[in-house]
Amino acid sequence: MAKEAKLLPVHVLGDNILRTKCEPVTVFDKELQEFAHDLVYTMYRRDGVGFAANQGGRNICMFAMDTEWGKEEGKPHPRVLINPKIISAEGEYEYEEGCISVPGVYAKVKRYQRITYSYQDLDGKMHEETAEDFEAVVIQHETDHLNALLFIDHLSSLARLKLKLKLREIEKTSVNGVNIRQDIFVATD
Repeated sequence: MAKEAKLLPVHVLGDNILRTKCEPVTVFDKELQEFAHDLVYTMYRRDGVGFAANQGGRNICMFAMDTEWGKEEGKPHPRVLINPKIISAEGEYEYEEGCISVPGVYAKVKRYQRITYSYQDLDGKMHEETAEDFEAVVIQHETDHLNALLFIDHLSSLARLKLKLKLREIEKTSVNGVNIRQDIFVATD
């Protein structure tokens, strides 16, 4: 019988783990599969389309995503990408992004429109795929998390200045470099 998934805490802006580059995954075992289950569960419960391991408290190169989540059919199509790398990128695509770790903040971010990327699955098998538009944005956003970047780091100085007070309010809740939030929206079943 599979372990019941648990809701992971959300580490938010001001927490040092979000500004620490994640370590590659080298062991593909049952514990990693259980954490992936928790990561996917938390992503859905926090009503996100992506959730990186460091947002849930683990400093490893892994994230969950589901770009179909919230669309009409409403069926989950989760994917877990481990040790992802963007191999090539082209074009430009602007999208208004938000982030579970930067609650209540949204801004237009320019990203690549089409990417080719590689990753490993939960068995350690290597894959190479291409993504465009929104799917490419999500992969770039989540890969940034693993490299200690947040979507707000892509904003112009003026755009960041406009958000300065909101960002400072979020960061002020940090204690000793840790900012874990239990009060972030949880979707109902």
